[in-house]
Amino acid sequence: MKRIYLIGFVFLTGLLVSCQDTIPFRYPLQSDSLATREYPHAFFIVEGKIVDSLTQEPVPCISVYLRLEEPVFTDDDGIFRTQTIAFPISQEFRLIFNAYGEHFNPLYEPETLYVHFMLPTFQLTREEILEYGPQFFGSTYMTVNKILTPLEHD
Repeated sequence: MKRIYLIGFVFLTGLLVSCQDTIPFRYPLQSDSLATREYPHAFFIVEGKIVDSLTQEPVPCISVYLRLEEPVFTDDDGIFRTQTIAFPISQEFRLIFNAYGEHFNPLYEPETLYVHFMLPTFQLTREEILEYGPQFFGSTYMTVNKILTPLEHD
């Protein structure tokens, strides 16, 4: 009889523990800042230049989205730099140039490019560990130069 109670107690305890609503890597008592994250993370940085295919001139004010996060815009020289935070392993991200929406430039068609960070090497300084926490692996970089073809207008 005691075995039945013990088995029932273990079963119910296991059931209650497994029914907790938990999200991996989420700590509700801590704020979600880079310094308090308790899992490995790193910056993946994409930088480059956008030029017009016909004139070979830089294209200013083109939106660039990395992982559909906040867009960055090319400067007067067509140069952009965007970054995201992810687990420090090989990663693939979607990069969208001139996406439809609020910042769309009607002179150019939107283009999507998938960038692959294969076996990335991370640069890390002691100051970054102090600022971003002990699980920060550093930054890795990729250069993407893009040529946009203007749409034909009558």
